[in-house]
Amino acid sequence: MRPQAERAPLILNVEDREGPRYVKSRILHRGEFSVIEAATGQSALALVRQHAPALVLLSSRLPDISGLEVCRLIKDDPQIARTLVLLTSPGVAQARQRVEALNCGADGYLVEPAEPEEVLSSIQALLRLRGAEDAYHRTTQALHDNEDLFRQLAESLADVVWIFDPAARRLLFVSPSFEALWGHSAEDLMEDPRHCLDRLAPADRPRVEAALASMLSDGRMDIEFQMTRPDGQLREIRARAFPVHGKGQAARDETGNARPLRIAGIFQDVTLQNRAGRTLHDEERRKDQFLAMLAHELRNPLAPLRSAADMLQQLSPSREDMFRARDIIGRQLHHLTRLVDELLDISRFNQGRITLRQDLVELRAALNTAVEAVRPELDAYGHTLRLSLPEQPLPVRGDLVRLTQIFCNLLHNAAAYTPPGGQIALDATLDQDPAGQSASDSAGGYVTVRVRDNGTGLSESLQRLLFDPLAPHDPTGEHAGKDNGYVDDGTAPRNAFPHDGPGIGLTLVQKLVVLHGGTIRADSPGPGQGSTFTVTLPVEPWHKWHPGTGKSSAYSGVPRRIMVVDDNADALEAMTMTLQTMGHTVVTAPDGPTAVARASAARPEVVLLDLGMPAMDGFETARRLRALPEMRGATLVALTGFGQPEDRRRAMEAGFDQHLVKPADLDALTRLLDTLGENRA
Repeated sequence: MRPQAERAPLILNVEDREGPRYVKSRILHRGEFSVIEAATGQSALALVRQHAPALVLLSSRLPDISGLEVCRLIKDDPQIARTLVLLTSPGVAQARQRVEALNCGADGYLVEPAEPEEVLSSIQALLRLRGAEDAYHRTTQALHDNEDLFRQLAESLADVVWIFDPAARRLLFVSPSFEALWGHSAEDLMEDPRHCLDRLAPADRPRVEAALASMLSDGRMDIEFQMTRPDGQLREIRARAFPVHGKGQAARDETGNARPLRIAGIFQDVTLQNRAGRTLHDEERRKDQFLAMLAHELRNPLAPLRSAADMLQQLSPSREDMFRARDIIGRQLHHLTRLVDELLDISRFNQGRITLRQDLVELRAALNTAVEAVRPELDAYGHTLRLSLPEQPLPVRGDLVRLTQIFCNLLHNAAAYTPPGGQIALDATLDQDPAGQSASDSAGGYVTVRVRDNGTGLSESLQRLLFDPLAPHDPTGEHAGKDNGYVDDGTAPRNAFPHDGPGIGLTLVQKLVVLHGGTIRADSPGPGQGSTFTVTLPVEPWHKWHPGTGKSSAYSGVPRRIMVVDDNADALEAMTMTLQTMGHTVVTAPDGPTAVARASAARPEVVLLDLGMPAMDGFETARRLRALPEMRGATLVALTGFGQPEDRRRAMEAGFDQHLVKPADLDALTRLLDTLGENRA
């Protein structure tokens, strides 16, 4: 039986004679067709329009109009033209009658009387043919819809999409973006696919041709190459391809592998992507090199510090050894602190957070201060320093501390990279303007400061990379470079200097010089022939120069009650010893809760409070101390390793009066107590 979900085809039986009509309907019912009947041509046309039967079994002889005319009218009406018509005619059919029936659009022709099996077979054959036609049209329409969707998608992509017929060795489709990428039109490429090879980099062409030959056999390809656009741009292209196999039994090559019916592929411009990848890789490499350089910089002073500490921990060091260890610790601690400060300065500058005081500065003062700072180092190496400064003032606008830092770093590097007993020169000159005035008389002049040495010198490549803290080191190890990695073991200067890149200090020097509106360059005839660093700074007119007359107040010497709060036991003990040596009364607390508990009884005038403590940090401890009536007049000082502007702001908001960055040196602490004494006076 026919499934209920599948409806029986509807047949319209058109016959004016009642007996034959009944017989035909019985035959159709036996063939499991649904049947409706009509006795005239006009009624047949009406039923076709109303019920849309699958087939009309049409007699050629009708009382009103002939079956041929009914067939013609059905086929001429667009709404019902696809209705199948099987025309029947009694008697022996002549060729002329068959031709007329087919010309009127009939889909089949039967001569009556016909056997029931012939009638049913003819109807079923026509229905199968119509089913095949409908399936073909549906498939064709779906294919067209998919092609339209594919084209719209391909044409909207920046990447080039293409389809290749490996059997015919021709391209079937190339998206329009090919012209924008390659410079050839898609039509040119489809005419001759080898056009795409014209613009390949010569070194890549053999490799691409080999990949294309392999693609023709298995339909797969994944390769990157370079090509030159018509405008001369060099682009990096990634070409990928994959095989498309048809359904059913696929064609196979001589090895038994299935041959692809089509090959689909894509050309992708990966220039920016690859550049970004290379940049990221370079940044990672440079970061690793910078960290290695930084570790080297920091280990230099740590080694003698460790040696000096080991010396002091001996059972009975001599008095001479104790003084020697003390001097080593002092020098190396100062050096280590400077390294960290310079690194933080670089970070602040890169983040746009470093600021300069805009004062009128006598540059000779900065130069003399720098010479005094590096004098012990020069003496340790046995260097001779020749200082040549003009008699007239050298007024520049800027920050005295930062200007001193610039020349201190340059002198430090000259000393570290000159063999013992070397010659170092520091000279400054005022350049004349075109009118013949001295630079200090005009607003457009400049001062040039040169630091010369006869040390290890610079290679050409290192001169180009000198002010980059992430610059790679010299892989050959042939040439030494300037570095701020000064190493002092407390006994004798070193002759071998590190080759791990320019270091931190010179990078900061360049940034500070630029921040002052100046320039810096390094020159050297070559390795072993010394170096010259030249700094040029704009000067201010002399009549704007008003040297300051600030006086430093003397230390009051008044003993204070001071509370020191720190969870680091060594730091707590060291600070206590220092303050007691200065004559102060010291109360200690290892954490915030203990400090709050002891504050009321101790009533300290000054509290040196660490910020990074467990359980209760320094910010919370400061808030609780401020809430105590006995602490309302006390000065709270944040003593911490956090020295960023945001850290200072948070400290002030938490109730601190001052902010000192670890390690706080004795001068800074003394100045703080001096200020406290002046404020109380």
